[in-house]
Amino acid sequence: MTSPACWCGNRNLAPFHESYSRCAACETIVFLGERPANLAQVSNEQEDFYGRSYWYERQVGVHGLPDLDEKARRDLTERCPTWLRILMGYCLPPARVLEIGAAHGGLVAMARWAGFDATGLEVSPYISDWACAHFGVPMMIGPLEEQILPPESFDAIILLDVLEHLPDPKTTLARCRELLAPEGILVIQTPEYPAGRSFEDLTRSSSDFLKMLIPVEHLFLFSRSSVQLFLARLGFTYSVFEPGLSPAYNMTFVSSAAPLVRHRPDEIRAALLSTPSGRLVDAFLSFEAAGPR
Repeated sequence: MTSPACWCGNRNLAPFHESYSRCAACETIVFLGERPANLAQVSNEQEDFYGRSYWYERQVGVHGLPDLDEKARRDLTERCPTWLRILMGYCLPPARVLEIGAAHGGLVAMARWAGFDATGLEVSPYISDWACAHFGVPMMIGPLEEQILPPESFDAIILLDVLEHLPDPKTTLARCRELLAPEGILVIQTPEYPAGRSFEDLTRSSSDFLKMLIPVEHLFLFSRSSVQLFLARLGFTYSVFEPGLSPAYNMTFVSSAAPLVRHRPDEIRAALLSTPSGRLVDAFLSFEAAGPR
């Protein structure tokens, strides 16, 4: 088997863990093992890795997480509001938005309710159909690189818990660059490797990052420095890290080829109040932020 290489091209990787190596050149953790043939395609929902069985069998049986139906219900209150606030901090409706790895489509739906022209993408036809049926959102099927889309099709592209799963992150993010408008943004959540720390050191300190060492699924685990270098090489020279979900092991950030401009709360609220469904989102986000009384 050919020795694995880091996204940066370095093959002289240092030992880190039985399933992972560490790239000292850029501080990325790289999966060592063989990868299933169909990580980016689903033609058999039961056998291909990210088909229906991933959401109803692997997520539940291997990871102890809720299946897709329950995840959709929980995400609407526990995760989607945080992500929507981060998106609106730098991009206002009615901008064009694509979520890669949209899963159940709940965030796409919430973005559409807020006034965005939002679309999701999934590699599984079953999951795409699920999102369409349950949330009524437009979905594309298959790898981003195979979608026939004109340049500058979107103002924002969202990848939440996706970057670490990509078998060829450089190619996928380069395609994102082509599809974004000149001032378009990426919104990314991905695990954060604490740069320079050994597996033994992380074990001694009971680091939550160790939960992210998930062989076969998590192929590249970036540090803050490596993800900034990775994106800068693709033309995303501006990045802002935001408070996100599970900061003990995740990082959440916005990146762009153009200087990032943060919108004021009054600007965000004015955009939401411009549509009837946006008013509902504004009320929900305000209530969610304050908590029940």
